[in-house]
Amino acid sequence: MDREKFIRASITTRVYEKNLLTSENLKRIIDTDNLEEALSSLNDTKYGELIQKLERAEDYEKILSQMLLDSYKAMIKVSPDENLVHYLEEKYNFHNLKTLVKELIQDDDYSSIYIDIGKIDLVKIKRNLKEDLTDNDKYLSYAKKALDLYKENKDPQDIDLSLDKDFYEKLLEDSENLDYESLINFTKERIDLTNLKTLLRIKGQGQSVDLLEKALIDGGNIDKNLFRDSLNADKNSYSNLFFKEKIYPQVKKSMEENDLNKAMQKLEKVIDNHLMDFAKESKKVSYGPEVIMGYLISREMEIKNLRIILTAKLNSLSREFMEERLRDLYV
Repeated sequence: MDREKFIRASITTRVYEKNLLTSENLKRIIDTDNLEEALSSLNDTKYGELIQKLERAEDYEKILSQMLLDSYKAMIKVSPDENLVHYLEEKYNFHNLKTLVKELIQDDDYSSIYIDIGKIDLVKIKRNLKEDLTDNDKYLSYAKKALDLYKENKDPQDIDLSLDKDFYEKLLEDSENLDYESLINFTKERIDLTNLKTLLRIKGQGQSVDLLEKALIDGGNIDKNLFRDSLNADKNSYSNLFFKEKIYPQVKKSMEENDLNKAMQKLEKVIDNHLMDFAKESKKVSYGPEVIMGYLISREMEIKNLRIILTAKLNSLSREFMEERLRDLYV
């Protein structure tokens, strides 16, 4: 990847970064007494103009969705290589594919669940699936594979398993096509952490090793068979799989949690913070693809933190509930 192409884009993105929330911003929101006050505390931030358009405080999800969409649109315009942004859009493409397939099998309307980020033609894919048509659209092939698996086994779990595998394989392919070594390594680490999350979930549900084998994803730094062979081992030993990986200390700490559900919750936080570690690398460079990716990852994590806080305010949940779930920030 030619880093020189990113000089102008990096300068522009650094300006956008100044609009990211800080830890002090979040602390101020947490200190408010209710949802209305929490939103008011955001009036002097980039969210202010969006908040002014809200008819009800309870509709805060609209401003979060709009901020995310605006951020992606801005980076598509800025980036000299759109494929860099498309790498991050993939999770929304596959979320929408899962929603579409479940909409078809349940004959229901899930339009409110779709996320307006990504580049796939959902209308065309839905029509082709209904009429059992094929073309060279790879996203159609992903959806068709998941739908066919469901029709064969009548197990809704197969939809997620099939599309999750395709998602990570696509991410690895995207990172290799970008010829961006740090992104390739980062993607492999994501696969390893996802396999660990899968191992924990299947162990907690008391499911079979056959299901685990079907769910595990190829392509990580750690052989997926090692996760399969660990199903009956003690949970505390799972972190040993990551002994040679740089993320080992965080994984080890999450696995020391006795309660399996809490361990899962801590691992989710480790996975998100792993994203932020990648984003923070952009601070160390003057220009390059890291700057654009760092901004988008940071905005996504900021929105996730706001969702945690605002949901807690809406439901009168404790400060402890919020703080134990908050992710790292870029600034």
